[in-house]
Amino acid sequence: LDWGEAYTFSLNFLAMIPLAKILGDATEELAAGLKNDTVGGLLNATFGNAVEMILTISTLRAGELDVVKGTLLGSILSNLLLVLGMSFFAGGLTKFEGKIMGKEQSFSKEAALTNMTMLFLATSAFALPTVLFSADFMDKFPADERHEVTLKVSRWCSIYILCAYVAFLLFQLYTHVDVFKGEGDDEDDEHASVTPCCATLLLFCTTCLVAGSSEWLFGCI
Repeated sequence: LDWGEAYTFSLNFLAMIPLAKILGDATEELAAGLKNDTVGGLLNATFGNAVEMILTISTLRAGELDVVKGTLLGSILSNLLLVLGMSFFAGGLTKFEGKIMGKEQSFSKEAALTNMTMLFLATSAFALPTVLFSADFMDKFPADERHEVTLKVSRWCSIYILCAYVAFLLFQLYTHVDVFKGEGDDEDDEHASVTPCCATLLLFCTTCLVAGSSEWLFGCI
């Protein structure tokens, strides 16, 4: 329609918000419909961050490395600060035993420590190549050699994070399942509102729409 880059960027950015919500709901419905905690956990872990993965792939294809780093770092910080803070806030406004004031929220110490450690590990891995490239002892090397060393460190950091992610999935889904279960998880069984086939179709269509919007979004940068 030739509306200009500003309108194209803004409209596609706004479209990402409901698409991300639909993508998350479709993933939860599919996980509930399969009646398998392990498969459901893997689906939530994989497609729960599908929007970030699609945006990262689109920006890598466009060569916008600074946008890639900003997207990944923003995703980590939003989970570390925004999601955690809003969870505390919403939990404080929820009635428990008929009262809001004077109640105490309880959390699993092991689960919170594990999640915070993983987020800290990811943030440190992102910061390490930048710190290495900015170190004083790197000034004695030529620019090409410095970039080569930084690239190797970045690749090893990515491999380390991937291994940590696989270990975290094993920890969460197999070895320490009870740590991540809430107090009412055993009594309250989730019932799917749609069939697994409909949820899969919705997940596929939403993913395609997110991919198309991300292409238009970063085509305006």
